[in-house]
Amino acid sequence: MRKTLKDMAQYLKKLIPAEIPKVYAINPIFEKIADEKYIRKGILAFRDFLCRLCDRLIIEGDSYDKPKKDAHALADNTSIPINYPFLSNIRAILSNIGSNGVLSENSDSLLLNGNQSPAAGGNIFNLKLPDSKIAECLRFLTACGICIDGMDLSAKKTDISKLESLVISYPDNPAMLTGLKVLTIAQSELHTCGGEDVLLRCDYRALNTNAVEAVCFLKDTIRSLSIDIQNFILQLHQRCLDKGLKCVAEIMNFYIRFKYFYKSKELWRLNVSLNNGYNISIKANNTYQYADTIEKFPVCLQKKIAKGYGCGKKRGLTDSCDGGCRGFRIPLDDSIIEISGDIETWFDMELSCIK
Repeated sequence: MRKTLKDMAQYLKKLIPAEIPKVYAINPIFEKIADEKYIRKGILAFRDFLCRLCDRLIIEGDSYDKPKKDAHALADNTSIPINYPFLSNIRAILSNIGSNGVLSENSDSLLLNGNQSPAAGGNIFNLKLPDSKIAECLRFLTACGICIDGMDLSAKKTDISKLESLVISYPDNPAMLTGLKVLTIAQSELHTCGGEDVLLRCDYRALNTNAVEAVCFLKDTIRSLSIDIQNFILQLHQRCLDKGLKCVAEIMNFYIRFKYFYKSKELWRLNVSLNNGYNISIKANNTYQYADTIEKFPVCLQKKIAKGYGCGKKRGLTDSCDGGCRGFRIPLDDSIIEISGDIETWFDMELSCIK
């Protein structure tokens, strides 16, 4: 069943950091924007704005949910421009406001000058989008608390190429504009990987060029899960590190994964995605070597392992993709606590086969 724009908004809200440290490193390139204390205040304000945006999408998402193409039901990596074009347009407009807007002297507004990009037809937002789409997004943003001075959004038609300037403000918390600006700079100048969305996840870590410990990102990512599941994942993470595995965190669009490698061999990963939620996938293809141990596992694990590892279509088990190439998947719900010890044993046995 297709995930709607409302579903996407609920998922996105879980990825927005619920807790942001009072103090964290900030790259010196942002000194020209504001001092560190105000930048951190701006990040908090932008985080709260994103939550407000998500809440409105959760309520009104049906009115804006017009996909160009539905995503594969089992796909982890979701294309926002194709599957949720309205959200993609919102992101693009916010990014352009942050990138091109000039902060006022007291940082309570952003000024956008017209005719910034002849290549985009003089579009003040430097976007190749129809005026009607831009106006639709701006009306939505005003409903989220942003004020736009210099454009009549009640007009049926607006020629955006003729706009000379716009003043963008956010009266509820003007610091949000600084947060928006530094995050768009971080996205474009510090994190150039096209698949990692810094802005809509409000990734405050992106303000620092130094690598962030995987466990810090992991804690933020699983914060919406129950305490028992969080503890299990964090213990499993540390257990794997103690056994010589390396953890690599990756983000592609809004698909987050933590991969655990022994040398060059991936043993398992933790996945977080819109379509498949929170789960772990085990890349075990040596189960035949410890069949006697598997016989002692709970029936639910035995049945999962019995189905085998690999594409069901290629192995003649199904007529369509069953996600088998991703490994043995286990949802991160309360049921995993009952089999946590067996999962650890499973990892130990598989690891012994690849060492």
